[in-house]
Amino acid sequence: MSTHRPSRRSTAGGPSSPSTSPPARADIGSYRPDLAAILSEQAAPAYRYKQVYEHLTQHPGLSFTEATNLPGPLREALDAAGHSTLAIAARFDDPDGTTKLLLKAADDDVALEAVIMRSAKRSTVCVSTQVGCALGCAFCATGSLGFTRNLSAAEIVDQVREARALLAEESRRVTNVVYMGMGEPLLNLDAVLLSLKILHDHSGMGHSVRSLAVSTVGIPSGIRRLAREEPQINLALSLHAADDELRTRLIPANRRFPLRDVLSACDDHFALTRRKLFVEYLLLAGVNDSPRQANVLADLLRGRVVTVNLIPWNPGCGDFSPSPPEAMVAFMNALKTRGVEVSTRESRGRSIAAACGQLVAGVPRRRTVRDATEYPSGKSESADARGSKPSTTTRPSAKTSSGRRRPPGPDPKRRPTRDGR
Repeated sequence: MSTHRPSRRSTAGGPSSPSTSPPARADIGSYRPDLAAILSEQAAPAYRYKQVYEHLTQHPGLSFTEATNLPGPLREALDAAGHSTLAIAARFDDPDGTTKLLLKAADDDVALEAVIMRSAKRSTVCVSTQVGCALGCAFCATGSLGFTRNLSAAEIVDQVREARALLAEESRRVTNVVYMGMGEPLLNLDAVLLSLKILHDHSGMGHSVRSLAVSTVGIPSGIRRLAREEPQINLALSLHAADDELRTRLIPANRRFPLRDVLSACDDHFALTRRKLFVEYLLLAGVNDSPRQANVLADLLRGRVVTVNLIPWNPGCGDFSPSPPEAMVAFMNALKTRGVEVSTRESRGRSIAAACGQLVAGVPRRRTVRDATEYPSGKSESADARGSKPSTTTRPSAKTSSGRRRPPGPDPKRRPTRDGR
C-alpha cells in the first residue's frame, strides 16, 4: 500500500482558476485532502469522513486523540497527519484587546499572521489569504514583502480555528471574520471561496454568512465571481483615492484595473446581491485628505449604496503621515454634507504591529513599494470586453500641471534601490 500523502494544501490553494470553475464543496476531501487519503487507505465508511470534518470544524482545540467517536487506529493515523495545517509560533497582545498570532505552516514552515480584535460584544478575526502580497501598495508593509505563495483553504480556515480555540479559553466566541490580513483575497479566489463555504457551512464552522467580509483592492473578475458564488458575503473595496492618477501611485494595480472597471464590477455585484458596498479609505496627511478630495469621492460614489469607512494610517511603510484629527473630521463632514454614509475605523493593535497595513510576519522587507513596472501589464477589463483602447494613466512628475509640489507617494518610474528606497 502506498504511503504517499497528499499535501495538506488543497488544490484550491493554487492560482485562482477561471470564473467557470464549479463551486467547491465544503467537506473533508476539499478541506484536508491528506486526511481524506488516510480515510480512503483505511477503507473508512462514508460517515467517518463526516465525523472527521465535524471534529475539525466544531472542536478546533482538540487533537484527534481526543476524538473518541473514532476507532483507535484511525485516530492515531489522523493525529500523525495533524489536526491543523498551522502552528502558533508566537503570540503578541496589545492592551486594547488585540492579539496577533504569528503562525507557521506545517507543510513548508512559511510564516503568516492573523489578528484577533476583541470588543464588548464582538470578537473579530482578521485572516490572511497569501504569504506576502504581489500588489505592493505604497502604504502597506505587507506589500513590501513581495509575494511568496497562496494559502490553501485549510490554512485560511485554520487561522479561524486557532483563534476560536484561544477565545474559547476566555469563554468568548468568534463573531466575525474579515479577509483583510496579508495578501489580496481575490488573487487566491478558489481557496477563499472554499474557505468561506467551510466557515458558514452549518455542518462546519457554522458562522453566519453576513458575519463574513472580503476586502479587495478591486479585481473585477473576482468581484463578479464572488457575487455569483457567495452573494451574501460582505464586500469591502480598498479605494483610498477617487482619481486614477493618485490611486495608481498608491495602488500600482490600478494601472491594470482602473476605477471605471472596478466600480463597474461593484455595480454588477450590487445588482446580483443587493448588498451594500463598504468603501475603505485610508487618510494620508496632505495626500488624499482634503475636503476637495472628499467631494471628488462623493461624486465618484454618487448613486451607489455604500458606506465609506475612514481609516487612520498606521506606521509601517511609505513616507506618509496620518491625517490630523481635524482633517479627518473635515473630510468626514464633507462626505456627510453630500449625503454619503461614513464611519471611522479605530486603529487597533498598533503597539504590536497588528493594525491595518502592518502585518509582515516578522519577515524583513524586500522593498518599500512595489515597482509598478513589475506588475503585469495589459488592457483594462472594459477594453478587453469592448475592443476599445486600454485606459491610460499619466505617470506622475515631481510637480502638478499648476506647478504645485505633489504629495508624498511612490514614483512608478523609479525602481527601488537595494534598501528599498
